[in-house]
Amino acid sequence: MNEEYLKARKAGEKEYKVRLARGEYPYLAALDDILPENGTLQQQSLGLMEIPVEMIAGTKTLARQNSFAPNFMPLLDINTEFSYKWSNLVEAQIKEGFNDPIRVYEYLHRFYVLEGNKRVSVSRFLDMPAIMADVTRIIPTADVLQTEPAYAEFLEFFKAVPVYDMECTRPGAYKEIAEIAGISLDKPWPMDKVRHLQAVYWSFAKVTSELSEKLPEMTMGDAFVVYLRIFRGDAMYDGSEKEVGQRLRQITKELYTQHNNDKVSLVESSDEVLNAGNLINKAEKIIAGPGSLVSKVLPGISYSVNNPLKAAFIYNRCPEHSNWIYNHEAGRLRLEESFGGMVKTARFIADGKNIEGSPESAGSFEEAVAAAVSWGADVVFTTSVQQIDDALRAAIRYKDVKFLNCSINLTHQAVRTYYAKLYEAKFLAGIVAGAAAASDGSHRIGYCSDYPIYGTIAGINAFAIGAAMADPVVQIDLEWSAKQDSNWWWSMVDKGIHVISAIDSTHNTDGSNAYGVCYVERVAPGEGTDLSGTCRITNLAAPIWKWGKLYEIIVKTIIDGTYNARLVDKKDQATNYWWGMISGVVDIELSDEISPYTKQLVDILKSDIICGAMNPFDGDLRSQTGIVRKADDEPLSSMDIITMDWLNENICGEIPVAEALTDEGKATVSVSGIK
Repeated sequence: MNEEYLKARKAGEKEYKVRLARGEYPYLAALDDILPENGTLQQQSLGLMEIPVEMIAGTKTLARQNSFAPNFMPLLDINTEFSYKWSNLVEAQIKEGFNDPIRVYEYLHRFYVLEGNKRVSVSRFLDMPAIMADVTRIIPTADVLQTEPAYAEFLEFFKAVPVYDMECTRPGAYKEIAEIAGISLDKPWPMDKVRHLQAVYWSFAKVTSELSEKLPEMTMGDAFVVYLRIFRGDAMYDGSEKEVGQRLRQITKELYTQHNNDKVSLVESSDEVLNAGNLINKAEKIIAGPGSLVSKVLPGISYSVNNPLKAAFIYNRCPEHSNWIYNHEAGRLRLEESFGGMVKTARFIADGKNIEGSPESAGSFEEAVAAAVSWGADVVFTTSVQQIDDALRAAIRYKDVKFLNCSINLTHQAVRTYYAKLYEAKFLAGIVAGAAAASDGSHRIGYCSDYPIYGTIAGINAFAIGAAMADPVVQIDLEWSAKQDSNWWWSMVDKGIHVISAIDSTHNTDGSNAYGVCYVERVAPGEGTDLSGTCRITNLAAPIWKWGKLYEIIVKTIIDGTYNARLVDKKDQATNYWWGMISGVVDIELSDEISPYTKQLVDILKSDIICGAMNPFDGDLRSQTGIVRKADDEPLSSMDIITMDWLNENICGEIPVAEALTDEGKATVSVSGIK
């Protein structure tokens, strides 16, 4: 077996030289070096179990460090007792396997060998995926666990599923694995379920091994979660290598996007998207007509009244029962009217009801997509952030159809997302509200938000900043409609708050006029304009989502053949459209009830926002806990605004945790929550 030892030693020497050239330590890592205080930390004996060989990172003590390179390949000369024992272990493993388990300490999902370094070295050389070990866990301190949230979640996962194979770094990944498997983490899993999950994972890992070399910053566990999220039950119960390979080929781009540090490509100017078609427009004038070169290369140009583009909208509830969906439905209707018959639209309601005789009632999302594709949809718009995973699965299945989802900062290449910079209009609404609160002397404003998701906090803070510009001593009382047992309206009214920012719409499906910024007065029963008849509501201003305009811009790029222009469709990045007032996608409606001076101020600042001369988050920014940004600091990036997780200093309230929300709220923040 000397030949095997020479091969292994050659690999060790190569690794040794590479590490030296990089200025790195060229020997095995030792836990006693990494964590000198490990002897004083709490330890937990886990007993005998198979552990992944690739997760063995070093040795426990300093004694055997210099015998191995960091890849566990030997470094000692061939004419040594060490090489003789190493070669005998190779022969023993090939003939009958190792008889005794190695002894290891585990710390932060990595193993350090106390006994059995040569057996680990041989296992690495023979490409063994796992080895039997007697494992002792060193429990990190609470401070360390705070900085390693993924490992903290793994410890909870391990209590139910005692395996080390899957290492995930994304928060919530282990819970997602359990949810897809359909088994709770509240108690230990039956061993047959544990073994089944391991088998599915190892089948995935084997097929994905070559691809993993191109994804060095992504753990196999993280890639596995992406795979499960897309294929769900099919992945859990049909894990043959052939099936895994076929599925993997369909999602390679998704894995590359997840691996990319800069996952999201924000498209903030609608002009960029529309102007991508300038060269095509010129080409049409040169080479026109049926069968022309342009029509062959750019098939989108062939859309016409006789061959209209078909846009399907999939809603998760009826527009008549949801303000959010109602506004998107208005956008759909505007879209169909805007292209002179070149665009046809249809709506499909995936609310699980599947009403007989109703062509738009499709039952499940999968049924809705199938109906939309059967109808001939060229593009599918999904209007709820909760639909993103369903949309992703559909996009993988129906590759000839374009899929988009109404959300922001979600990272899928197969599904583009779109959202509006409502914070611009909220800032202006805050000025109106601040002026009203200053005028009545209360200096208080009630603000209702729904979900703490990407983009929402920016709207709250922009509103608070705008209000303070009109009334420097104003206080914003923040309530959340998605909190359990929320009664936000009466909570504000009972506090004596008169100026309230309610839902962001000019329409309320409950029939009341409690929307936008309004002034509220308690009156005698029957004299009010709210549903109870005890509050007189005067509408002052309302931020407007102009979804129809947004849909027009996106659909025009499809018609022009520029939807996939390189300027927009960037390699290994998710395309997120994020447009505001300059694109006509956001606006504010002002009531005649407000002061003409306030209206004039709002109009001036609106013009400044549109021309780029002003941003609500310019200047000093102060949160509830201190300075966020000084006036002469670098301005907040767009991603800073989207992912805001702090509240302005004049806000009384907090960002709720997921556990405090309704079931729908929990489902929403699990996909797009800022926490």
